[in-house]
Amino acid sequence: MSRPRSRPLALASLLLLGASCYLGSPSSSTSPDGGGVDVDGGGVGPLPFSPVPANVYVAKVKNLLVGLPPSDSELQAVTADPSQLGALVDGWMKMPEYQTKMLRFFELAFQQSQVTVKDFGYMTFPAQIDSNASTQALMLENMQESFARTVFANATATPEVPFNQAFSTHTIALTTALKAYYAFQDVFQVGNQVGCGLGAGNDAFKAANPNLKIYVTASSIPLSQTLDPQSANYMHWTDADVAKCPTDPIVFSATGPQLYALLFGTLNYGQCPKNPAVSGPLQAKDFQDWTMTTLVQGAPSTPFYDLATLRSTNKLTLSLPHVGFLTPAFFANWMTNASNQMRVTMNQAFIVATGAQVDGTDPTIPSSMPGLDSTHATDPACVGCHQLLDPSRSILAATYSWDLGKQPTASYANQPGLFAFHGVEKPMSTLDDLGKTFETFDQLAPQPLVASGWAEKLCFYFNSTTPLNPNQQGGCVAGDPVFDAIVKGFQANYSWNQLVKAVVVSPLTTYASSTLTATTNGEVVAVSRRDHLCAAWNARLGFDDICNLDPSIPAVLSKNGLATIHGLPSDGYARGAVAPVLPNAPTLFYRGGLENLCEELAQDLIDDTKPPKKNNFWNRSYATWSSTSPDQAISDFVEIVMGLPPSDPRASGLEQILTNDFTTNKATAGATAALQSTFVVACLSPSALGIGM
Repeated sequence: MSRPRSRPLALASLLLLGASCYLGSPSSSTSPDGGGVDVDGGGVGPLPFSPVPANVYVAKVKNLLVGLPPSDSELQAVTADPSQLGALVDGWMKMPEYQTKMLRFFELAFQQSQVTVKDFGYMTFPAQIDSNASTQALMLENMQESFARTVFANATATPEVPFNQAFSTHTIALTTALKAYYAFQDVFQVGNQVGCGLGAGNDAFKAANPNLKIYVTASSIPLSQTLDPQSANYMHWTDADVAKCPTDPIVFSATGPQLYALLFGTLNYGQCPKNPAVSGPLQAKDFQDWTMTTLVQGAPSTPFYDLATLRSTNKLTLSLPHVGFLTPAFFANWMTNASNQMRVTMNQAFIVATGAQVDGTDPTIPSSMPGLDSTHATDPACVGCHQLLDPSRSILAATYSWDLGKQPTASYANQPGLFAFHGVEKPMSTLDDLGKTFETFDQLAPQPLVASGWAEKLCFYFNSTTPLNPNQQGGCVAGDPVFDAIVKGFQANYSWNQLVKAVVVSPLTTYASSTLTATTNGEVVAVSRRDHLCAAWNARLGFDDICNLDPSIPAVLSKNGLATIHGLPSDGYARGAVAPVLPNAPTLFYRGGLENLCEELAQDLIDDTKPPKKNNFWNRSYATWSSTSPDQAISDFVEIVMGLPPSDPRASGLEQILTNDFTTNKATAGATAALQSTFVVACLSPSALGIGM
């Protein structure tokens, strides 16, 4: 029996009204508490402010950090003594859920996540990062997570590695599969052909092994023999899928792309199956064995096919330099071409490192302008940007081809670079110079853009504050004494966890007291966007990955449900934007998509006879809510799903509303459908889908 569809919509609206709050920034001429909002930029003065009580901001902070609701004892402790919030935050930041939230934040903030498998194709054309359809998603996830894991590992190391060193590091988190890619890309370098069918890589592996034959067989051959030049089985690889081929073994002349594809189990020879489901020499564990790996520039390059070495080493020797967040994922996100010549890539690098871009407002006038575009620099409307962007991007153009191989064109390769940005001018001859300049930028510049830029990124992530009109800043307001003190503290030691704690316990996030930011931007309550919402559902309901953001974890939701998940708003970055895209209004699309997802969750969580074997944070199987015990289920819906512990003054009233909903629907729809309906009401409530309600 299907549950009544009208009840959750009506009751969710009732709960919204009962909460006496709103979702999203104010969009009319008045604020939610009656004050004026400067929608037209006319300057009506500071916005009115009402302090937020502890039961609201404790729930907000814990949800932001780990996706969980506060316990009764936590809420009571802060209600009695607000200074206790800091100690609670220290404990929450040690939970595994904190790592999950921070990894996703770093993926977004370092601009590593908005990519597909195809976006990497130009770097090794015609080879793909992974040609096996059954493991492509794993490889893509590895690419996106690599630098995020690097920064988190540094932040939690003993002693903690200062955050600004991330810009110049040569040591990053890699799996064996990623090590194979880095090493392959190093010996199959694409020049300035701009890939995509216009050219192909320079196959150094083939050139070094012109007469080498590769054998692939279904027979089991020890990897040690495969990799031993003295063995009769040298370059004889085992792949079970060969049993499906017309001949065994398969023999072919060695090329880099063919051997690289073989590592992933892809056989495209004759009548052999294409993209088979059975993996090749690279196994599932090779996509999960994260190791902090140092990338050393030198020769000879570490062989990309030497899986025994790749699995055990924490060092790769490569001919191309790799510095900081300028990873393959970053370059896949912001690819260039023969016209742009690394300008957009360099501008996005400025945004990542400093939170600022080349936009014509920087008064810096460099003493020289290497690499200046002679065509556009004569136009007065263009020279302001080109005189800063062209010298700085010259080091990228001198290091890499437009397709991320070694720069083959002498006029670019021999062109020195000059870092010229917001009062800092430094010559650059290597990519290391660029990374070091970002690392030391705040010591050289008139304003600490790195410290303030990353504090601002957290403000956006935690508070979803977008400008109300083009004349307003959004985020945390520069000149706000609270914000400026946080920036100064971060600049002193670049402790990432100290910065997170400082921002999240401050009134910039809690709204427990007035700040210049709050009276400028308003007190914003935003919808829970995909990355916050998925983390909350995982933490509260016990799923490993309800949104299937990790392809190594089997999907729980249907294909339609997953399609809805990927349509939810996320905190990505648009080209040339210093602030993330922060859709924080409850649109009909958002509301309709979430109702469908909550309905599907209800089917899995209420009276499910075949629940997945998983426990949630409360050590209950997440599918044990039974319509035969509605009182316990409804109590859990309020505390776990809606995030309101029993001591929250709103909890008892909402529990009564849910009880009435269940009782009313049970008479006509039956107990199971009624409890599913009640779950959907809780799932769609403002405190469940809002940040700071």
